[in-house]
Formats: sequence, structure tokens, C-alpha cells
Amino acid sequence: MKKITFEKSSPLRIVLFRTDRLGDSALTIQCAEAIKDTYPNSYIYFALSSYTAPLLENNPFVDEVILIDKYSQKDLISFLKTKKIDISISFFASKLATYVPFFAKIPIRIGILSKLRSIFFTHKIRQKRSNGSQNEAQYNLNLLKPLGIQKIFYPKIYLSESEKATAKQYLEKKFGDKSKNLIILHPGSGGSSKDWSTDNYLLLAQKIIEENLAEILITGSNEELQRYAQMLKNYPLISANNLLEEQKPLREFFGIIAQSKLFLSNGTGPLHCAIALDTPTMGFHTLMRSCKPSRWGPFTSNPQKHIIITPKDKNNNPLPECTSCSLKCPYYLCMDSIKVDDIYKKIKESFCL
Repeated sequence: MKKITFEKSSPLRIVLFRTDRLGDSALTIQCAEAIKDTYPNSYIYFALSSYTAPLLENNPFVDEVILIDKYSQKDLISFLKTKKIDISISFFASKLATYVPFFAKIPIRIGILSKLRSIFFTHKIRQKRSNGSQNEAQYNLNLLKPLGIQKIFYPKIYLSESEKATAKQYLEKKFGDKSKNLIILHPGSGGSSKDWSTDNYLLLAQKIIEENLAEILITGSNEELQRYAQMLKNYPLISANNLLEEQKPLREFFGIIAQSKLFLSNGTGPLHCAIALDTPTMGFHTLMRSCKPSRWGPFTSNPQKHIIITPKDKNNNPLPECTSCSLKCPYYLCMDSIKVDDIYKKIKESFCL
């Protein structure tokens, strides 16, 4: 790919498109910092959905957020034409992220060569993301190479002091002094990965409470929280107070995560957010090629704070990589090979609780 050359002082106007889910967007936000590091006078627009936009609040490297679901495609094209954008970078080749830059007549359009519509990019970069040979965040950074950007930056979510204080007050009201020693369990995944089961999370929560190791908060969507509440009759040591009362807005949720000592989750969006908040994590990952940790694991300057858990066979050997999750697979219930007692021991060994 031929490099695009600009003076470092150039006042470039650049729009970044990330139009899919929370975790995908969380692993893209570092690209704004990477661009500002090389082109400090650039003006960066970040186009994403209203749901994922809270990732960018207080971000000092993003100048303007574009909420793609607030525009029709025609209106978004018209809006971008008025901004005289120099460069677009599409980190996911959705129809919107492909067609809008073209019809907005953005002169330099960088994107992944993955679909027929990628012909509308001026700079097409071939990436075999499905192989999972690199982290998703690194794949995103690689799209900046035509601009001469090589340095690695890590996703960061920036909380205000007010957001931190609100979360601290919420947890102190809920748990008192024990809020200082909080573990968050987030069993859901929104269908983005094969899960460690909810029963395993609840068994782990009960064991932590029984051993007085830490305070527990179980989080999720409203639908998930209602289901967890119905399951508590089988786990007498877990009280309703150990559940989030209701699904929190993302910024409030981020504040709560940032106050915790440890965040446990399947390989899903909130896990990537916890890592971007620099909260220690333990993530449960399958070995399906599309979900494996080499692509969806932690991308951070502090890898020692983040533990990856994958299923193993009865001899504690890693299971082979698979391409899909099928009932015909001899390891179909592979996530159940991850034992609650082993996770409890790992928590005690790895974190100062």
C-alpha cells in the first residue's frame, strides 16, 4: 500500500467510522490518539451509533462525535460534504461506512478489502481478521499505516471526577465499607461469544461470599437481571443487594466498573471497556476462531492485570481451535471444563483481595 504523505502540521479533517457493536468500538478508540500523535493539528470526527458513543465522552483526542443513527444516509452524506473532510477511515466495511464516504466525495477513503463494496475505498487494505493472528485493536491501528502512523496506542475510556464520585457514592450506599473490595461478575455476552454459564458465575459468587473474600455485584441488562433474580432461590448466600437494581446507562456503568478490584466476564463488550478503564479483569474466552483471545483478548499496556481463561481437556491441555460451535463437536460443552473452584483459587492467587 502506497503511503499517503502529509506534513505533520497539516490541519487534516479526518472521519473515523465504526458502525458496529460496543466491544468492536472500544477496540477502535485508540486510533484517534494515534492520529493526533502524528498529526496534532488534525480535526477528528468519530462516526458511530448512539449506543456506543458514550465510549468517547471526555476523550481528548476526538473533536466531534457523529451519531450515525440520527441521520438518514442522504443527510449524513450532505452533512459530511459541508465539513470538507480530507480522509475517511472505515474500520468495518458496513454499507454506511463504505457508501457514505464515497458519495460525500471524501478524496482519501481507507478501508478493509473484505467485500465487493470495498471497491469504493481509494486505499484498500487486505486483512484476514477471521484468522485472529492479531488483536482486533491492532488490526484497527494497521489501517492507519497508509498515513505513516506506526506507533501503538491502547484503548482508554476517560471518566470525569464527577462520574467517579457518583459511582463511589452509589457503591458505598449499597455495600458500605465493603465497597472498597468489590468484584463485579458480568455473566451475559449478548450472544457475541460462547459463555461460561450463569450458574457457574452464581456458584462463584456464592463461594466468594461464603469465604468472605470480597463483596459481589452481578451486572447485566434488565432482562438478564430479572433472570438472575429468579435464580437466586438456588443460591441462598446471594441476596438481591448483590444484583444491580437495573441496567445502568453506559457512563454510570463505566464508573462502577472503575471502582471495582476485579471484573469477570465472558469475551464481550463490557470486558473490553473494563480493560480500557484499567480495571483488572478475568475474561472467559472460547477457542472458536472467530472469538479466540488472540483477536479478542486484552490489548493493553498492563497485560499482567488481565487474565485470560480458556477451556482445557481433562489433562489440563488446551483444546484445539475450532471454526464453529456445533452439537457434533466433541468439545461442545467446552466452557463447562472451566471449574468454579479453579477460578476461585486463581482470584485468590492473582489479586490482593
